[in-house]
Amino acid sequence: MSKLQVHLNRNLRRSVLRGHPWIYREAVASPPTVDKAQLCQVFDSKKEFLAWAIFDPHGPLCLRVLSFERKPPDFDLYRSRLLEAWAIRRLIAHEHTTCFRLINGEGDLLPGLVCDVYGGVAVVQFDGQGPGEFWDRETIATWLIEAKVCQSVVEKFRRNNGGGIRQLAGPHAATIVEVRENGVKFKVDIENGQKTGFFLDQRDNRKYIQSIVRGSSVINMFSYTGGFSVYAGMGGASRVASLDIAAPAIEFSNENWLSNGLSPQVHTGICADVFDYLNGANELWDNVIVDPPSMGHSEDRKELAQTKYIELFNGAVKRVRRGGHLYLSSCSSHISFNDFFEIITESISKGNRRGRVLRVSGQGPDHPFPHAAHELRYLKFVHLVLN
Repeated sequence: MSKLQVHLNRNLRRSVLRGHPWIYREAVASPPTVDKAQLCQVFDSKKEFLAWAIFDPHGPLCLRVLSFERKPPDFDLYRSRLLEAWAIRRLIAHEHTTCFRLINGEGDLLPGLVCDVYGGVAVVQFDGQGPGEFWDRETIATWLIEAKVCQSVVEKFRRNNGGGIRQLAGPHAATIVEVRENGVKFKVDIENGQKTGFFLDQRDNRKYIQSIVRGSSVINMFSYTGGFSVYAGMGGASRVASLDIAAPAIEFSNENWLSNGLSPQVHTGICADVFDYLNGANELWDNVIVDPPSMGHSEDRKELAQTKYIELFNGAVKRVRRGGHLYLSSCSSHISFNDFFEIITESISKGNRRGRVLRVSGQGPDHPFPHAAHELRYLKFVHLVLN
């Protein structure tokens, strides 16, 4: 049994028992002095046992709840949660969709652990230094192979840790993998690509775009490897442009477009900074998609992030023809849905336009979140028609 004990100085018992998985450092009385993340017992402000958690000595997020049972959690418990996660994803994974998120951290009761599957390759990633120290990556990789989730397992390092991948289990994995999503083909660079290689959380929103753009023009800003663009092409868009600052991303978007048998005359790749493009362009579009990277990585940068979102979205509003459609997204967990609607309202009003909301959505079902932690419903996607 773990000898590490942590006592809370705030009454968080109700919040934790209702399912909120996080406890911050300011709620911990005299945090233990240890070098690495490890299992600990958590006692509430009345010194009664509350939960088992990962104690993380490295940042403000001090405790990630693992279990409420009296006995300490072990791999038997984690295995049962892995199996539950796999059972949920079997509703998504099939011959037409070979890429999906298998483990979504707290949403699968495996806090800080992420695993995305691309065909025969599983990509494991950890949400920060603490989870990376706590989870037994080799045991998890072995389970993934034995459960026949994949043939190979790699770990993807975050860019702030130098990036790159390393092999954990199975035969050496190719760094570029071809997958299908709703029958649409994509090449994914698991070593050099963003996140684990592809933005799987936008799957349902890409499918939605496909269903409504027939015969119209589409520009996809922050296009990355052309996810929304290819779906728009598959949906019969008359003209599609992919705009991204990274030349390799534009090359991938062109390859993904052609690999789906789409006409090269319909698609244009534009390698440019989105803000520069918006400040210099005059062309109007039937559909403008804006799916930027996170602009708010911490709560203390939230106000700056809101300002940047308003500047960006207001510029996009000006590129939408009258009666055209605007699709806005944010992946910042520090921007709530209420915050996002305030940003949208300000952005449209500054452009002297009015909009009607046709759809509000978020991440797909392979990105579950605890019902008591709405901040983990991080992805926001709003479709509007503008006058």
